[in-house]
Amino acid sequence: MKGKSENTDYIQQRSNDILDVIMAYARLEFNEKIEIKSEDDVFDSIAAGVNMLGEELENSVVTINEKEALLKEVHHRVKNNLQIISSLMNLQASNTSDPVFLSLIRECKNRIASMSMIHEMLYQSKNLSSISTEEYIRHLVLSIESSFCLTDLKIKFDFHLQKGILLETDKMIPIGLILNEAISNSFKHAFPGKSGTISIRLEKIGEQYKLTISDNGAGIQNDLWKTGTTLGIQLIHTLSEQLDAKMEMIRGDGLTYIFEFE
Repeated sequence: MKGKSENTDYIQQRSNDILDVIMAYARLEFNEKIEIKSEDDVFDSIAAGVNMLGEELENSVVTINEKEALLKEVHHRVKNNLQIISSLMNLQASNTSDPVFLSLIRECKNRIASMSMIHEMLYQSKNLSSISTEEYIRHLVLSIESSFCLTDLKIKFDFHLQKGILLETDKMIPIGLILNEAISNSFKHAFPGKSGTISIRLEKIGEQYKLTISDNGAGIQNDLWKTGTTLGIQLIHTLSEQLDAKMEMIRGDGLTYIFEFE
């Protein structure tokens, strides 16, 4: 039997491994697979399901040509399979009352939803290469907010989203995941008083895009600020590198993230 700390580390690592592969599938990269640990636990079940869905998606992509209908079908299948993975996590979560596991399941589901939403919008759009950032961000925020509906937080969102900004999938996936991590961290840590405001701004300045995410909450602890050891902060740094963005974190009345990218 693993100790509590060891078990938490195991859960976190397995969740990260699964997320990495799901992110690859969302980018239409199907050569990644999750290792089956033979622990006969919920993570092996999820891993097996994700691997099988990846193989199904890979077989679908092999038939793609330049015809619009086939490309739309691929986005549709990716979206559906990401939703199947989310449903599989729901089933596994119903078999446990472990709060650590349940919290990680919610975080993974929110990350999956941020990627699934991109493929759903591409499937529904006439433009199969890029999507409206304003529409996507508003839908994503509603999805994240609904996942915290059982809490007693009263959070207001303040949007400043420049109209007409269209970005491609390889930019929108890290942006969506960055938004998910930053907003989720604010919900979990920023508002001990149970209320506050989260602001999101996206604008184009010359040839550069600037994304700003801020809250007026309690800010970040000194030790976390110096080390950046939490998974959320580490993931935001990693996603910023994927976006090829210049990242800045500002402490003041709350916490602000600024990302500048081409």
